[in-house]
Amino acid sequence: MEEIRRHARTNTMLAATIQFGSHSADVFVRNLSKAGALVEGRNLPEQGESVELHRSDHRIPATVMWRAEGRCGLSFAHLVKVDDLIRRKGGPAHQSRIDQIQRALRENRPVPIFSETEQLVGAAAVGKRLTDELGYALRLAESVNETLADDAYILSRYGVSLQQLDEVEQLLRKLVGNLSAPDAPGRC
Repeated sequence: MEEIRRHARTNTMLAATIQFGSHSADVFVRNLSKAGALVEGRNLPEQGESVELHRSDHRIPATVMWRAEGRCGLSFAHLVKVDDLIRRKGGPAHQSRIDQIQRALRENRPVPIFSETEQLVGAAAVGKRLTDELGYALRLAESVNETLADDAYILSRYGVSLQQLDEVEQLLRKLVGNLSAPDAPGRC
């Protein structure tokens, strides 16, 4: 069945929330028109349910027209100004940056560069390099320690030094583990 749309759609990637009954779900508005939207998310309402789309200070009553595979189509109760929903006033700075990037892509302009992003990416690259280098130092210390500990003469003569080398190994292992953890600060 071919669907005829009365209003032009704008492709978007806007963070929003839909409220239905006593539930709410965080969604991304993937496309938008004066009369409706395609939203993507988890735990979406069923077809036919009444919802309210929340974005910034906008509250738009709507009905779920269809739902499939983590997406649903909303039909707004009244026509909206698409530009007002796209241009978000206030809110988190990261959403503003996302909105600016989306607008540049829609208008076929170069994507803006944000100094905060450049600093974060640079810090993550330094952190990754540091983790790699410490991992290499750990492997070297392990190899030297194993080789020296296998020699009875060196073990008897330099036992205290080998224990210190083992402490260095343990410290490096802890550092590499902490820097590699999924929740490590600055990790991307």
